Amino acid sequence: MQLCSSDKIVVIASDGVWEFLENEDVAAIVYPFYREQNAERAAEQLVKAAFKRWRKEEGNSIDDITCIVLFIDIR
Repeated sequence: MQLCSSDKIVVIASDGVWEFLENEDVAAIVYPFYREQNAERAAEQLVKAAFKRWRKEEGNSIDDITCIVLFIDIR
C-alpha cells in the first residue's frame, strides 16, 4: 500500500481487534485522539473497546488484543 498526503493514521492491530471492530469503529475511536496528537491514548482506547466487545460476545475467552497507532504527516 502506498500512502499519500491525505493519509493521517495507521493502525496495525492483531486479529483480537479486527475480529470485533470494523474499520469504521476503529476510525471513530482513534480520530478524536488524532486531533489531540495522542497516539498512546488512541491505542489504549482501541484495546479497551476491543476487549469490551470481545467479552460481550465471547465471555471470558479472550485472545490477543494488540495494536499500534501511528499518526503520520506525508508531504
